[in-house]
Amino acid sequence: MDQDVQIFFSTIVAVFLEASPFLLLGALISSVFEIYMPQDLLERHLPKDYFRGLIFGVFAGMLVPTCECGVVFIARRLLKKNVPSHVAMTYLFSAPVINPLVLAATYVAFRGNLRMVLARVFVVAVCACVMGAIVGEYKPDFLLREDKDPADPADHGHLDHGPAGCPDPFSCAVPAGTHVHGCRCEAGPKQSKGVALLLHTAAEFLDMGKYLVLGAVAVAIFKLFMLAELVLPFQSNVYMAVGALMLLAIFLSICSEADAFVAASFTTFPAAAQLSFMALGPMVDLKLIFMYGSVFRKRFVLLMIVLPIICVYMLSLLTASAIGVTL
Repeated sequence: MDQDVQIFFSTIVAVFLEASPFLLLGALISSVFEIYMPQDLLERHLPKDYFRGLIFGVFAGMLVPTCECGVVFIARRLLKKNVPSHVAMTYLFSAPVINPLVLAATYVAFRGNLRMVLARVFVVAVCACVMGAIVGEYKPDFLLREDKDPADPADHGHLDHGPAGCPDPFSCAVPAGTHVHGCRCEAGPKQSKGVALLLHTAAEFLDMGKYLVLGAVAVAIFKLFMLAELVLPFQSNVYMAVGALMLLAIFLSICSEADAFVAASFTTFPAAAQLSFMALGPMVDLKLIFMYGSVFRKRFVLLMIVLPIICVYMLSLLTASAIGVTL
């Protein structure tokens, strides 16, 4: 087989295998929310104050950690449960970085450099809060696409049906009165919440998995025709270096658990550029762009791409300088 073809398909497989476990985890957590969590549970425990809601969203990843591949599921489910937009969107952008596993990986990758860990948290937290504050002005249902969600029984228009009138197996597997969207379908004698959880997880995973594949194909095309060495001439200028590694972060689409090790390997690049690579990738990369497009309205997808890029670029330069890390 031609070497270029091997590189192309091996890259697709590598990206998918790296991301799919976290995609599956996100689908599972989303399904747990859907089936086991009462509709008003989060609403009753969320901070009523707007500012505290933003802070809650930033650090919720410490309680419900997930990779960027799975967080889109969870954010969609939170919005469908009418969790305030500013909380759900802040969680969406912060959780892939501000969680125990990723923080530990960053600490190890940079050989115990706590300043770099804190700088990453700060940049991501500020960007997430800015995004949450801007998008939070809109109601949750206004952010989401109107397309039918195959894993969401509410999108099939069978509310308040009896057991014989419910055509959707995913919702019918949920015991009567417990489905958060109001479907009154009765569970069959052999069906349980556990079965519903598996069916719902499978539907969520398959629904978003195709966008992960599209993202993996885009990454493979980039690696095949635009080698990473193209960014090397920019490393001597800090402003160009930051932009170059941000571009690389978007196209490489590396999982947040691994991107710190890749960033640390760019030893000839300034710290601000390494920081920008770690901050932007979990918020905006090729696979996420496809996933955003499948969940959110187009006008918000554009905002979810452009705004983090601007914030990360500016904050990476300011933060690296402020904490005393050499630019």
